[in-house]
Amino acid sequence: MPPKQAGATPVSSLLRDVSRLRQALASTRTPQIRSADSRGHLKAVALAWFQTYKSAMPDTSVTPDIDSAFQAVLTDSERSPSTKKVRARLKKLHADLVLLQTHLVSLGPTSQGQNDVPPSFAVVPDPLMRQILTRRWQECLACLSAGAPLAATVMMGGLLESLFLARINREPNKRPIFTSTTAPKDSKTQKPLSLREWSLKDYIAVSHELGWIPQSVHDVSQVLRDYRNYIHPQKELSHQLALTTADAEMLWTLSRTIALRLL
Repeated sequence: MPPKQAGATPVSSLLRDVSRLRQALASTRTPQIRSADSRGHLKAVALAWFQTYKSAMPDTSVTPDIDSAFQAVLTDSERSPSTKKVRARLKKLHADLVLLQTHLVSLGPTSQGQNDVPPSFAVVPDPLMRQILTRRWQECLACLSAGAPLAATVMMGGLLESLFLARINREPNKRPIFTSTTAPKDSKTQKPLSLREWSLKDYIAVSHELGWIPQSVHDVSQVLRDYRNYIHPQKELSHQLALTTADAEMLWTLSRTIALRLL
């Protein structure tokens, strides 16, 4: 049975509100947000969370970080905050809301434990690779259980790269893959790169172009790609963002959804 369409949750309108706020602040050219209109916009979106959206969430166990982020936005609205910091906060908040939406639309009658049973990977012809993929799936769960969200996210990215590659290898005619507009190319020769040079970003883009994953999954997949980049300490330091267990759990919901679409 196909998953519910993204957008069938209370998060949908909130995502639009946050997106509009980010677009409005994109035109701010001052180091600090001093405009009363801009600060009023910040306050309105934050209050909408506390007064309307929060109570509509069916699963409050995954919203503590989002709650804290909106509290910070509300505090920002009462002063002249750093434009750069507010933009970074809103970018993180938007990503968290996308993950929350994915989590909510993926909930079903099946229990979490049953959902986490590794699939058969039967479409992968190499039996050794099937064993490896099963172990990677189990290691993702082990990292989540151990409270190691960054390690879990890195494992998810590696698992998905292998599944995207397996999906490509099942195609008898690979020409459409390498001639797709999103296939990565050598900057000098403009020839397609070999698969061993592709990144998760490339697999996601090409898979969407070829119709293997829908737009909704493509959009949230990019969040996983961005979070996985925090394996580099300097990136985490520069963004001053750290993955939480709640982040990793929502990313796992996304990873399971992608994996089952590729198998």
